[in-house]
Amino acid sequence: MMQKDLKIFGFSVILLFLFTSCLKNEDNGKPFYYFYDEPAAVIQTGDYPLIRNQSDEFYVPGLAGDTLLKEGDLLWTSFIVDLDNEKELPPIFSKFYYTAKYFKYQIVDSARAILPADTAAFRSYLSDDYSAPIESSVLYNYTIDSLWFFGFQQDGRSNQVRYTYELILNPEIEKTGNSYPTLYIRSKPINTSPGNLKPAYSRDGNMIFAFDAAGFVDYYRKAISPTGPVRFNLKYKNGVDSNGNDIYRAFMSNPISWRFGVGKSD
Repeated sequence: MMQKDLKIFGFSVILLFLFTSCLKNEDNGKPFYYFYDEPAAVIQTGDYPLIRNQSDEFYVPGLAGDTLLKEGDLLWTSFIVDLDNEKELPPIFSKFYYTAKYFKYQIVDSARAILPADTAAFRSYLSDDYSAPIESSVLYNYTIDSLWFFGFQQDGRSNQVRYTYELILNPEIEKTGNSYPTLYIRSKPINTSPGNLKPAYSRDGNMIFAFDAAGFVDYYRKAISPTGPVRFNLKYKNGVDSNGNDIYRAFMSNPISWRFGVGKSD
C-alpha cells in the first residue's frame, strides 16, 4: 500500500525547540514542510538516494551521484517536502516516498557510549585525554533508533578547532542521582587538516555530535528496569577548580526520561 500520510509531529528538545515549519506555496496554495536543524540517517545512496529522520523516509534526488556519503551516515539537515509530489517519484520504488528538495546536509560524527566494567575503569576514563572544558551541552529530543544527538559549545566558541566526545556510564548509582544511572560527557580537540570535513553545526552555533546508546539501553534493561522509559542523568566536564579537580555540570533537566524509537522523551 502506498504511504500517503506524512508522519510529521511537533517535538520539543530538552533545552531548545526543534524546527519543522508548515509553509504556503504561493503558486498553488498547497502546503509544504520545511525541516531544519534535523538529524537524519542515510538509507541508500546511488541513483535513488533515501534518508530517514524520526518522522519518515524521504527520496532525495539532490544526493544522486554524491560520492561522499555512504549507507548509515548520520546527517544534520535542512530540506523542503512538497506534499504533492507523487508524479515526481521514480517508478523504480515499490512504496511511496515524499521527495526532499533543496536538501542541505553536514555529516555528524558519532561514538558509542562507554560502559566501564567497574568503578576503577570508570575513574580511569575520567583521567584520560578527553579533558577540554565544555561550555554548554544540549540533548536534542530527536529519536532515531538508539541515537542521542547533542549540541556543544566549547570554551571560546571557536569554530576553528574540531572536537570529539566520549559518553561514559558511572557503573555505581550516585547518591545525588535520584536512583538513576549517570553518564559523563568529556571532550578533546583533534587534529584537523584542510582536507578534513568540517564538523556539523546547528543554526545557533552548536557543534553537533551523536552517541549510540544501544549498549546503555541493554544495560539499563538488564540492571535497572526491563520495561518503561529509560531514566538517566547527564553531566559534562565544564572546567577545573583551583585544586585541579574536574568540575562537572549536571543537566538542568536531570533525571531525563527517554523512550527510544517512539519519537519523544517524557
